[in-house]
Amino acid sequence: MPGRSSPDHVVVLGAGIAGLLAAAAAHDHARSVTLIERDHLPEQPVVRKGVPQGRHLHGLFSTGAFAIDTLLPGSWHTLRQAGAHVIAMPQQTLLYGPHGWMRRWPERHFVVGASRPLIETVIREHVLRLPGIRLAEDTEAVRLLGTSARISGVRLRHRTSGDIQDTTADLVVDATGRSTKTPRQLAELGLPQVPTTVVDCHLAYASRAVRPTGSRTLPPCINLQPDPRTGEPGRGGFLLRIEDGLWMVTLSGTQGAHPPLDDEGFARFAGQLRHPLIADLLSHTTPATRLSGYRNTANRRYHYERLPAWPTGLLVTGDAVTTFNPLYGQGMTVAAQSALVIRDGLARGRVNAATCHRIQHALAHTADLPWAVCTTEDIRYPGALGPPPSPLTRLVTCTADRLRSAACTRPAAARAFFDAVTLSKPVWRLISPSALAALALGPHLPPLDEPPS
Repeated sequence: MPGRSSPDHVVVLGAGIAGLLAAAAAHDHARSVTLIERDHLPEQPVVRKGVPQGRHLHGLFSTGAFAIDTLLPGSWHTLRQAGAHVIAMPQQTLLYGPHGWMRRWPERHFVVGASRPLIETVIREHVLRLPGIRLAEDTEAVRLLGTSARISGVRLRHRTSGDIQDTTADLVVDATGRSTKTPRQLAELGLPQVPTTVVDCHLAYASRAVRPTGSRTLPPCINLQPDPRTGEPGRGGFLLRIEDGLWMVTLSGTQGAHPPLDDEGFARFAGQLRHPLIADLLSHTTPATRLSGYRNTANRRYHYERLPAWPTGLLVTGDAVTTFNPLYGQGMTVAAQSALVIRDGLARGRVNAATCHRIQHALAHTADLPWAVCTTEDIRYPGALGPPPSPLTRLVTCTADRLRSAACTRPAAARAFFDAVTLSKPVWRLISPSALAALALGPHLPPLDEPPS
């Protein structure tokens, strides 16, 4: 229950996954929470206009699933009952990386087999059951209210009627994703320009849901990764079992190798991946949805933590702080971890300048590991835009290559690799003494050219 130092009213901008989880986090400490959403939200798990990437494969790792269930007890059970699958990593995951196929080591983590619309719908249902949370649909934030020292609310516009309304708030949380207006609005209030870093390998997606023909079964998860060491454009493929007897298949390519959006070209592109497994399996499926493309995949980080001052009453979370190349499947897990940061930060005291500054710094650090995972790989592909690799980045890249190579043959290295992929540990705890030894020794078996049975 909220105490004397708790905010009376919290406004969360955006009712996507990051916004919903931020609302759940604020609910533990606020008297009321208002969710502002541009879309009219569907009752059923279908792709909505405000989430164009919803037609593509999304990864939710065990770390994120546990964080969501901590914020919304029972949501994990609901998601399972709705048809989501638990796919053990690496036992049930066929992963073909630059150094060959990953062997099937003992289970430590899992990926959730479910579509983005299903995951968001389950989270939304649980959030809207919480007392004191109100949803304002078909409404958008026009601008922040207040000064460079204190945000006091937000000006809203109803998208159908055009009505304007000023809403006061003790705390405003921006979870509007890639379309965030906060950097520009803070500059208008007199704060310095927010430092921004962009790393873009110009990745493009093509995705569809498929259904196996007849009694044919497919592996629950296949990930065919490109090899950035070749100097050629990267081509990748991902196949994941989701709900309703369907599999989602996503093919991706960096600049110079974008997947086509016609059936024949899609099949041809699948055959050009580093291994023919996905192409062979697709010949035993029938399409369940049309092909959809997506190209807005740049990594972008707003360095709010570098501003000399931070206004009281404002937090920025999710993709509105850091957007990741969706290829790596980090976004939902980072959003869940960020919501825990907000919840724990609000529990420490009243909403003042020190609290907001501390929470925003913690939100920035939540993105450190996934940012490093995404950007050190993406900058290696031809035509990639971004800061040239520093000596530290080159060292990280060499270490990551060594770790992935060792992970194919040594369990300790594999544990460190999957801990990094699933964001289950802070950066400084990833490499245990046993993993460090495996890293130093390197691989001790020949690479697997064919998937483990």
